[in-house]
Formats: sequence, C-alpha cells, structure tokens
Amino acid sequence: MAQARVGIDVGGTFTDAVLVDSDNRLHIGKVASTPSDISVGFVRGLDVLEERSGIAAGELTYLAHGTTVATNAIVQRRLARSGLITNDGFRDLLEIGTQQRAHIYDLWTPEQPAVISREHCHGVRGRIAPDGSELQPLSEDDVRAAAAALREAGAESVAVVLLFSFLNPAHERRVRRILAAELPGVPVTLSCEVAPEIREYLRASTTALNASLLPLVGSYLGRLAEVVAARGVAVPVHLMCSNGGLAAARAAAELPVALATSGPAAGVIGAARLGALAGESDLLTFDMGGTTADVAVVIDGRPEVRHSGVLNGHPVNLSQLDVLCVGAGGGSLARVDEFGALLVGPQSAGASPGPAAYGRGGVHPTVTDAHAVLGTLSESRSLGGDLTIDPEAARAAVQREVAGPLGLSVEDAAWAILRVANANMAAALRLVSVARGHDPRRMALVALGGAGPMHGCALAEELDVPRLLVPPYPGVTAALGLLLSDIRYDIGQSWVRETGRVGEAALEEQLAALTARARELLAQTGHEEDGQLEFSADMRYLGQAYNLTVPLPPPPVTAGSTAEAERSFVEAHRKAYDYVLPDTPTEIVALRVRAVVPAEPVVWEVAGAGRDDAFLGRRKVHMNGEWLECDVLDRARLGTGDLVHGPAIIDQEDTTTVVLPGWQAETVAAGSLLLTRRDHA
Repeated sequence: MAQARVGIDVGGTFTDAVLVDSDNRLHIGKVASTPSDISVGFVRGLDVLEERSGIAAGELTYLAHGTTVATNAIVQRRLARSGLITNDGFRDLLEIGTQQRAHIYDLWTPEQPAVISREHCHGVRGRIAPDGSELQPLSEDDVRAAAAALREAGAESVAVVLLFSFLNPAHERRVRRILAAELPGVPVTLSCEVAPEIREYLRASTTALNASLLPLVGSYLGRLAEVVAARGVAVPVHLMCSNGGLAAARAAAELPVALATSGPAAGVIGAARLGALAGESDLLTFDMGGTTADVAVVIDGRPEVRHSGVLNGHPVNLSQLDVLCVGAGGGSLARVDEFGALLVGPQSAGASPGPAAYGRGGVHPTVTDAHAVLGTLSESRSLGGDLTIDPEAARAAVQREVAGPLGLSVEDAAWAILRVANANMAAALRLVSVARGHDPRRMALVALGGAGPMHGCALAEELDVPRLLVPPYPGVTAALGLLLSDIRYDIGQSWVRETGRVGEAALEEQLAALTARARELLAQTGHEEDGQLEFSADMRYLGQAYNLTVPLPPPPVTAGSTAEAERSFVEAHRKAYDYVLPDTPTEIVALRVRAVVPAEPVVWEVAGAGRDDAFLGRRKVHMNGEWLECDVLDRARLGTGDLVHGPAIIDQEDTTTVVLPGWQAETVAAGSLLLTRRDHA
C-alpha cells in the first residue's frame, strides 16, 4: 500500500487537515470547526483531503489527531458530575487548595470553583504513613457508604485520592475494587496511577480533572472511532498529548487530562521540526489561531518541558510542553470599556458567528475585521475553503463599537486594535523568553496559525528579533506537526532521597518499575521493544521547596550515576538562578522516564515557478500607521531562493504573510519563508 499519512487538528475556529502522499506531495484542507459535535468537522477534513489528493480514507496508513475536546470542557466547565473519595478529615482538600492566589490584592474576584463540589467529596477512614506503612486499615464500610451517596447523587465518575498512595497504593486499589462492585460501569481514577507524586493538592486536582473528563472524552473517542470506521479508515487513531508526543487512543482515553493542550503542543513540535530544517535551533514559537495565541520556546531544537501547569485555575501535575496561551486570536473581540480603554480579547467570536467580515451573523469587531479594514485581507480571497471577506461589514463593526466611542477614524481604530493585540502577544513572548533567562534577540520567531504571519514582523520588531520563519502552511502547521511528532509517554514517580545516601540497588529497582510501565504503554502502539527510553530526575538542594529536572544515566545503575545527575543539577541551578550552594547537599525528589518512538521522516516537494510568475499585482495596505502601495504575491508560485522585499503581501490558501517595510522574505528549506530585517541581514 502506498504511504498516505494524515494529521487532523481541531481548533476553536477551524479544523486543519494535512496529508502527505507516497510521492512526497503535501495536501491541505481547512474547514470550519463544528463545536456542537467536533467529530463532524473531523470527517469534513477527511473529505476535503480525499477530494484534493484522490486518496480514499480506506487507503490511509497513519492517522494522528489533535483535539480541543478536553481544553474546551475545562474552560467552559462542561465536566462530568464526579465524586471524590479521600481520607477522613480531608474532604475539603480541593476547596482549600493552596495559599497561592491568582489575584493577590483583589478581594472581590472569586477563585475558580473546585472541579468537584464539596457535597460530592467523601472521607473514609484508613491511613498510609509517610514511609508507606499502614497506620490504620481501610474502612470498607466507609467506602460503601460513600459509594451509596455518590450513586444517589448520580455520579458519572469517581476520583480516589488517599494520602501517600504514591508510596503504597494498596488502599486506593482496594477502593477501586469496592467501587466496581457498588457502582458498576462508573469509571474510577486513582491518583497513584495518574500523578504518583508528592503534594496532595496538586495530585488531587490532577486526579479530579481526569475523572471529570473521562466520560466526556471517552464518549468523544468512541464516537470518533465509529465515524472513522464508517469512512473506511483501517489504521488506529493516535492522539496528540500535552507533552508533545502522540499516544494510542486507548491510553489517551484513560488519561484525558493529558490532552488538555493537544493542539498547541502539535504546533510547537511542527515549528521545532521546520526550524531545524531551516537551520534555526533556538526559536520563539507564536501560534495565532482564531481564538488564542500560543507561545513557547525551543532551545537546541527541543521544546521546553515542565512537569506541572495550570488549566483554567486548576493545577495539573503532568509533563507538558511549556506553552503559554493568551486570549488573542483572529476572532478576539475588540471593545471600549466603561473607562474609555480599548480592550482586545480574551473573548472571541469563535467559529460561529465569527468575525463580522465573515458574513455569518457576527456584528462585533475582531482582530480579523481590523485586518479587513486595513487591506491586509482582500475581499477577493477565500478563507477555509468557503469563507469570503466583507470589508464593509468589518468597517461598520469597527466604526460602531471602537471608532465612534473613541472619536477615531475607522482606519486609526483598526490600527489601534492591532497594536493592542500585538502588545498582549509581545508580553506573552517576553514572559516565556526574557522572564526565563532567554534572549529573544538571539532567536528566530516562528509565526504559525492562520493569523500569525500577519503579526509576525510587528512582533519581531517589538522584541528586536532579527529573523522570522513562516512555515509553508502556517494555518495548518499544528496538523503538520502531528505527522512530525514522536509517539511519547512520560511517567513520573516520587522518590525522595538524599542524593549522597541513595543505594545503587534501590535506585535500580525504582528504574526497573518505571521501565516496565513504559514498555507496557509502548506495547499498546506495537513498539514495546524498539521504543527509546530517556531517564531523568527532579532534584533540589536540601531545604528547597521546588526542584529542577536533570538527565539521569540509564540503567544499569553505577556508583557514578547519582554523581553525574548531581553535577547536571548544579549546572542547571546555576543557569536558572545564577548561583549554586557548594556546601549544601542535594536530594532526589522524583524519578522520570520518557518512552519515545521517533516519528518517521516526512518530506514534501516544494514547487514554484519563480517570483515574476508569483506577482499578482499591487494594492494599498495600511502598515505602521500609513497607507502603502504593496506588491501582492502568490506564495504557491514562489521558488526556492526567491526574494520578496517589503512592503509586500504574500497570499496563500491558509494565511496571509505581511512583509513590513525594511524586511525581506526568502523561500528556504521545506518551503518555509525566512524573513530578515535588512539592517540585520
């Protein structure tokens, strides 16, 4: 069978689809997302690819999927009715949380409500000690009473979080067996399996989120399997996870909280791979879609990873790419508040009704409408296959809600909308770069998403970044990233030991247990033996509250294994904090293993007749506060090495690239555009 690999990424506004065939041809599709049933948009994406490539769904050899189903459920709080079983006296664990507050001095803004309400939290007697021994036997009667209460409340899933279960999971596993008998068919999530690490609130929050997502994501994946099978697809579906790797659908269904930043992670992976092909290894990635802008950092070709994060105010203790999302997309709404200040986002027009310029009933001005007013988007172009631009509808919306209230012309109001949006995104880029010790002036900015290339040059100037990389199809780079991503599983286990006192046999035993779990997950994808394992450890100085993750030599463990990890920790601490504590002992806090099956190389042909053939004409576009006569070019006709000098507009099916005055663009490896400031070239 000829190779036909497909990636489909479902976003808040558009569903993006990419197919690479056996002749190395790249086919793309972009359709409107269907929020009421996102599997409908998924199938439409498959249909578009089949129409454009001539390859039937039954001929596919690989299918990867990025989804927003978990993200949207958390943000919109469309979670399953769940219950929590924890230790007696700890039923308020989720309500109390920590002393960290999102709004330190704001006494009026309420904190996010707990994922599971207090009336559905139940304490049971029984206690595991901090050393893993049993202090008090588990009261099975208490568990049955809790099950009865949850049955009465109509619980659709249950989270089980008991103290020190990461050291001794016996009580949690016994609770699951009792619940299986008392609540047949109700899924149960154990903290010892989801997040077996210290800090009970973080573990409880992660477990509660996973439990609350299980019915929803399970239902979606079941429905997706049905529609995919009905289309004749014979290969399994792989899901993009927050850690930047793909997982088998079965594993993803058991750990749906790991899908929370599925789409943004795929975009970062795609940017990193394309950056490497263009000779850029240190990157700032900027993915601006219809609803959000997602920013991240790639160092030496590897995206930055963190082992905890926050989703809509709820901590999640899982490995994930370090992606920061801000409410600044093409559909972000612009408005003037009661104090006369112009605000852009985080509210969005979404896929329906969308910006006013789309002519689908939207009446409020958005970032896309500002571009339509300023001529960046032409009314002669279509977006997402069937969407056309209506500049007059965009002008009316901007005039009514921004220009009029501020006493500005429509053009000045539209330009102000773009400047505010750029300021929001520049602040996010500084947060992931400058605030974390990275100098953006030594990096390249990668502009992704349907709206990213329209803002790339302006943001690069704001951050003094000398180079901007625009992928061949920025609007579907997340979908392309799905085909460039490894199969990956991250497993962690708390194991607190002073480094100098770690025994070789004890460490070997712990790593063996992690290895067995990794091999089990790899077996689900048919790669039990050929997966690569990478080991690491969370370490800190004795007395510190937080830790750094450093490489750990793989088994077999030797006397030098922990010494090498300690040296790595000291260097990591110096880089992160600019000091070390030479007379302070260190300790291991957690052990980690990453199981990786490298992605198959994906290449595609880049065809283009040349710059002269690509020239479409000239039009006036508002740039940097003035109207300029710009060359307009068709990107599909540009050949490798072709130069385009700004001011210019480069149009393509899925996006528009704005080349500001003082910039030049050149087609480089894999069809990417490399934009450089002529004073830096």
